[in-house]
Amino acid sequence: MSNLRTLALQAAREPAALLAEAFASGTVVAETKTNRHDLVSAWDHRVEEMLKTSLTGHDAVFWGEETGRQSPARSGQLEWIIDPIDGTSNFVHGYPMFSISIAAAIDNAVVAGVVVNPVTGTEYSADASGAYCNGERIVARPAPAHEAQYNLITSFPAAEVLHRAPDASTLFGDLVTNFATVRRIVSGALELCHAACGIADVVLGVDTQPWDVAAGSYILHQAGGRYITAVDGPPHLARHYLALAPDRSSEGIAPVFEAIHRL
Repeated sequence: MSNLRTLALQAAREPAALLAEAFASGTVVAETKTNRHDLVSAWDHRVEEMLKTSLTGHDAVFWGEETGRQSPARSGQLEWIIDPIDGTSNFVHGYPMFSISIAAAIDNAVVAGVVVNPVTGTEYSADASGAYCNGERIVARPAPAHEAQYNLITSFPAAEVLHRAPDASTLFGDLVTNFATVRRIVSGALELCHAACGIADVVLGVDTQPWDVAAGSYILHQAGGRYITAVDGPPHLARHYLALAPDRSSEGIAPVFEAIHRL
């Protein structure tokens, strides 16, 4: 499985360098995909194809954000789950928080994950041996003394949630009241890696897709954190999740998470 982590890291580096150049140019153009909050650029398509070309082989199938799921993997078959640019809106608007996310899964269980921030060059990765940042084993920052001091990251409530559940704004107010900081990064893969490192204490994800979280959730787990869903089955297939950095508790956030899952 370490070989899969190495393959994914190698595959991500060339497109990451190209994305860094494109980002620095300040001339990235995007169009809406499902709505004005969901953007896609020519770079999303280009990077996904580059990754698929690099990772072709090993009798693998692909599940990419832009090209969809090639086919359900057979028993024991390798499946690469790819998000070419997680945080396209940030990429387009000049905010340096976006990433390339690659997960390797077998029988719907993630066995290796890589998340690369093209702007900083930071490489997060994990396999059965553990979780790493730039090749060094991840050691999370110590937990705050109290949950009220936690740094929480979430994209909740997105506009789509507010349209179907206006009360979501009240739940967001509860988060602002109950935690020291509430941040919106809009790159689920990076958010989970920040939790793995203890930069974020809690991450609350709502209406996510497998390519958003497959790699990051595995990196978090291998770093000693927890990835909690309210349904049975493979974690990366759940729509909503609660992620906790190592040695953090969920007592304060659990009631909000339960309420969100009912929306």
